[in-house]
Amino acid sequence: MIKSIGVFTAIVIASTVQANTVSTSTQQNTLLMDGSIGKRVCYYEDKAYSEGSVVQIGQVYMICQRANDFETNGPLKWVVLQQEKPKAP
Repeated sequence: MIKSIGVFTAIVIASTVQANTVSTSTQQNTLLMDGSIGKRVCYYEDKAYSEGSVVQIGQVYMICQRANDFETNGPLKWVVLQQEKPKAP
């Protein structure tokens, strides 16, 4: 009799334990790459210029330089090119 109560208790406990069902999405992510990732350029009039390029905008010359001196692969930006003035003799 005690054996049958133990078996019955084990069956009841086992039937009340259920595993949670987790479903994952079947949707796949799409990565679109236009080839500009990793390019370090400055843009002017819808044209891309590499580091060191100089453009004249009106009477001002601009040079494409690193935005931060401490980064070797960081973004670029246009900076006003300071022209050297001739030294007086």
